[in-house]
Amino acid sequence: METINSAKSRTETENNLINIRWIITTLLATWPWFLTSIIIALVCANLYLRYATPIYKVGSEILINDNGGKSGSKNDDLILEGLGLSGKNNELNNILRVMHSKGLMARVVQRLKLNVQYFEYGNVKTTQFYGLSPFRLIVADSIINNINNYYSYKITFDGKGGFVITDEQNTWQGNYGMPLTLPLGEVIINKTGELPIKPNTKYVVAISSVMGTAAGYAGAIDIVRPEKNANYVDIAIQDEIPERGKNIVDTLVRVYVEKNIEDRNLIANNTIAFINDRLGKVSQELSTLEDSIVTFKEGRKIMGDIKNESNFLLSSTTEAEKQMYEKEVQLQVVESLERYLNDVKNAESVVPSGLMVEDKTLFGIIDRYNQLLLERNKASLTLQKTSPYIKNLDEQLDDLRQDMKSNIATTKHIVQVTIDELRRRGAGINAQIRGVPKTEKISLDYARKQRIQEELFLYLLKKREETEVSKSSTVANVSIINVAENYGTVQPNRSRVKSIAVLMAFLVPIVILLLRRMFNTKIIAKNDIMNASDIPIIGEIGHNEQDMAVTVKSNSHSVMSEQFRALRTNVQFLLTDKKDKVIMLTSSMSGEGKSFIAINLASTFAISGKKVVLLELDLRKPKISKHLGLDNGIGLSTYAVGQAEKENIIQPSGFEDNLYVIPSGPIPPNPAELIMLSRVDELFAYLREQFDYILIDTAPVGLVTDALLLNRFADTTLYVIRQGYTFKQQLQIPNEIEENKRISRLCFVINDVVYRRGYSYGYGYGYESGYGYGYGYGYGYGYGGYGAYGKYGGGYFSQEQEEVRGIKKLVRNILRFLPFNRSK
Repeated sequence: METINSAKSRTETENNLINIRWIITTLLATWPWFLTSIIIALVCANLYLRYATPIYKVGSEILINDNGGKSGSKNDDLILEGLGLSGKNNELNNILRVMHSKGLMARVVQRLKLNVQYFEYGNVKTTQFYGLSPFRLIVADSIINNINNYYSYKITFDGKGGFVITDEQNTWQGNYGMPLTLPLGEVIINKTGELPIKPNTKYVVAISSVMGTAAGYAGAIDIVRPEKNANYVDIAIQDEIPERGKNIVDTLVRVYVEKNIEDRNLIANNTIAFINDRLGKVSQELSTLEDSIVTFKEGRKIMGDIKNESNFLLSSTTEAEKQMYEKEVQLQVVESLERYLNDVKNAESVVPSGLMVEDKTLFGIIDRYNQLLLERNKASLTLQKTSPYIKNLDEQLDDLRQDMKSNIATTKHIVQVTIDELRRRGAGINAQIRGVPKTEKISLDYARKQRIQEELFLYLLKKREETEVSKSSTVANVSIINVAENYGTVQPNRSRVKSIAVLMAFLVPIVILLLRRMFNTKIIAKNDIMNASDIPIIGEIGHNEQDMAVTVKSNSHSVMSEQFRALRTNVQFLLTDKKDKVIMLTSSMSGEGKSFIAINLASTFAISGKKVVLLELDLRKPKISKHLGLDNGIGLSTYAVGQAEKENIIQPSGFEDNLYVIPSGPIPPNPAELIMLSRVDELFAYLREQFDYILIDTAPVGLVTDALLLNRFADTTLYVIRQGYTFKQQLQIPNEIEENKRISRLCFVINDVVYRRGYSYGYGYGYESGYGYGYGYGYGYGYGGYGAYGKYGGGYFSQEQEEVRGIKKLVRNILRFLPFNRSK
């Protein structure tokens, strides 16, 4: 049992080696396919590289400025940063979102007019113009920037100043510089002179919407942070035209800087607008008050300065009264901010903060609110309102807005209390004022009101100037490190295209070979036989390159001669008894080469000094006599019916002294019945006495029963299989015969083995043992451990000797396929 398992294991190992051999030999044998495939692939790759439009990568670097513009608690920032809601990473993410936004890219498209493209159609390649163009389509910006559809116009110039414009439905004719009305609107086509116009060449002008074009370019922008903690980013874009790519990147950065400054100045602008509004109202009130003073003086006929008449009271004004003026101004500012916050229209607007510098707490809340509001506006460009990040910002803004209202109310109360206290302290002065004459009292009251309005007016002017100065010093949160530059071609990658072409050049033939192997219905490799049948293979005969029936002759040392000698040796081991002389050859169908093998195997036996007779018993389609040029007028058919004697039908072969041939004779109408005649039995009895070996070339057993009828004479049967010719399903015929024991000692001989077909072994013999690697021990170990004589022999070697010889055979077969041993 252990021996059987060991034999099976060795057989499986050899089968795996055979599969590897098939792959290696197939690749080596079909190298012209691979060479041709590589040449074609490289030609196609170069054609592709020649006509493919190159894609360039253009990029620049920008620095993220750490402005420290945000106010508020550092602990709050750390907490928010830990939650991923604030900090430097959040600032960087905001920059990336804004730069990727379609709104920002739309400004770039409008500025560079990227939604208008010019093309020239060639025979193979289409060329796009940018910058320099042979002509220019002039359209009003109001039309170009507001179209929502896609327009494509084909333009052909006649070389005489005229042109024809067509779209999918209509045709228009026009001349240079003359207005032409199209569905797009009124256009003018001007000749630029930058590039020559080719007459009768098709040009195309494509016009698309600004937002549609912006969406495409925004998606193409690649912004990455090279390192985790780096404070700079790389901005890149891939474009067919490197100059356009440079302009897009540089313009995008400039537009972002402009927008960032606009956003940062939004607070200052709102503050200035608020101050200007208040200045207008204060100026109007002051003007009204001055008119009242003039009217009062004219009515009372007061010619001098009222202040001189009440110089004593005004000079007695205390510091508390001055503070009261300031607090009254502050109260008006606080009340204005309160009205601003309570106005629904300002719910999403920044709050003016420059007016509340004195109140550090309120100023900090307002500044924090404005910063969060700007951050929220940036984030809303790329995130939905339902985003957790947006919701978190909204909650913070609501809390800060409530804090502002609460703080303003508190500030307003404090200012009012301060004013009341100051008024109480100034009660003494008021008592003195009441004691002055009525005219002076009224005059003093006017003077006080005028002074308050003047103080408020000057205060607002001062704050406006401070805000203007702050606005003029605003810088963006990014600065340019390097302007855009061309990094080179990224597509097509020449080395990658050629590598893929070579890879495909290898894969295509391999796939074709595998598909052929997969869908092949004929026997190609030895594995096809060994996987489908347990019948041993005792010989393999290569392809006959010569158009000759006899290839084995005396002193012949060709590869095929050595193959037949190996086959002869293996057959001798099958014929264990001295009485075993008859060798029958059959096959599945006609054309598998059994007659060829019969002739040369018989010649091989004859060369060894044995007396051999070859019987042409394929009575339906005889070939041997024709191949050897023998007279087929008399033969077995005439002998069987008594028209000739056995001495008369035996003819010399004509090329080997020890080889004789019995032709088939005329083709009989009933070959099967003829074979069953008793005279045929008498003939075989006679031949056994006169010859050392008898070879029978019979009809294919897959077609007729002649071989089965002749089996009564055969001591062993060689079943011929032709590589690339015999169908795999035809192996069922010998399998059934073997299973039912209808033919004795059945063995396979593989014919027409062609190395380039990827057969398992191939040929390239050495001559160490006199006949190559040989089959001298009958494939006993190599095909399942059947003993030195194959399945039916007793063998001359012990089991240990068989294992050693089997291992040596396996090693020899492996070494034969190594490159350094190929020539041996």
